[in-house]
Amino acid sequence: MSGRGARQLRDALLLAASVGVVVGVLSLRQSAAPSAPPALPAASAPAEPSPLPRGGEAEPAALDEHDAQAGCDFADHGFGVYERWRPLPLGRLLVPPARAIRADGGYDLLVHFHGAEPVRKQLAPKEFGLVIAGVDLGTRSSEYARALEGGGWDALLHAIDREVASAVGVAGARARRLALSSWSAGSGAIGRIIERGGGRIDALILLDSLYGAYVPGQTSLVPGQLAPYVALAGAAARGAPLFYLTHSETPTSGYASTREAATFLLGEIGAIPIAVTASGDGDPTGAAGPGADEAGGALRLTRMYDGGSLYVRGYAGAGPGGHCAQLRLLPAILAEHVLPAFDR
Repeated sequence: MSGRGARQLRDALLLAASVGVVVGVLSLRQSAAPSAPPALPAASAPAEPSPLPRGGEAEPAALDEHDAQAGCDFADHGFGVYERWRPLPLGRLLVPPARAIRADGGYDLLVHFHGAEPVRKQLAPKEFGLVIAGVDLGTRSSEYARALEGGGWDALLHAIDREVASAVGVAGARARRLALSSWSAGSGAIGRIIERGGGRIDALILLDSLYGAYVPGQTSLVPGQLAPYVALAGAAARGAPLFYLTHSETPTSGYASTREAATFLLGEIGAIPIAVTASGDGDPTGAAGPGADEAGGALRLTRMYDGGSLYVRGYAGAGPGGHCAQLRLLPAILAEHVLPAFDR
């Protein structure tokens, strides 16, 4: 074979091999990619979600980790007074210095589902004196719900107590006050906890994290659903434990968005939100808080409701960026509402 013919044969083989690699990679990505959106954002349109195990409902899902990193850029100021993440059987833990733990072993605990690193980056430098557990379990609400089946929630709380006791050398450490928070698909864990009556919850924070199911063939929510949340909202409106609910304008496909779910919940308890115009003074309680500048118009307040210990806030952000921006609300919510409710 001539030199030219050999080169042609070599080039043809290289081209065939390259095509094979590309096809293989595309096939692998197609089989491994999540089938639906919102969550730590990037620029992608919502896809059709897969069904929940309970039947015809659709579940919210988060973007994959790469998209999360691309669309959700939080400045990292380190761990503050916290040494490092401590591993838990489910999730990981930040323990403050011993001075934040009472002499009797009591401590204030925040358990956050989905987005542990953005939470750490925002809260660790604040020195709120909170024990902070972060749980990341995947991109679908059902993954969080399954992890909290049976005794999963109680086991997690016991593991946190043991780790706090070991870290600070205080025997019998136990959570004195408990705040639960979730973002995006993390609501699957919250739903399982409250459905099963998971003990006393002193504050509940849902950051763009409450979704709903439609009546088959319609775009109205199934009557009677979200009952545990409706009960908690009604109790909070009467002054019971704090319930703080936020939503963006991020659309969903096949299930009710966080805006629709918030509207449904308010309607169930007979509450009417107040519209906030772009030229108004905004949220008088400062709900946007630190980080709002980085989020731009995504955290422009559009509506609000305050009643007793129930707070509902709607923001203008839509798409991945608007969804992600909701995590920036957590520090202000803790400082202005949760910690005061903890008798700090």
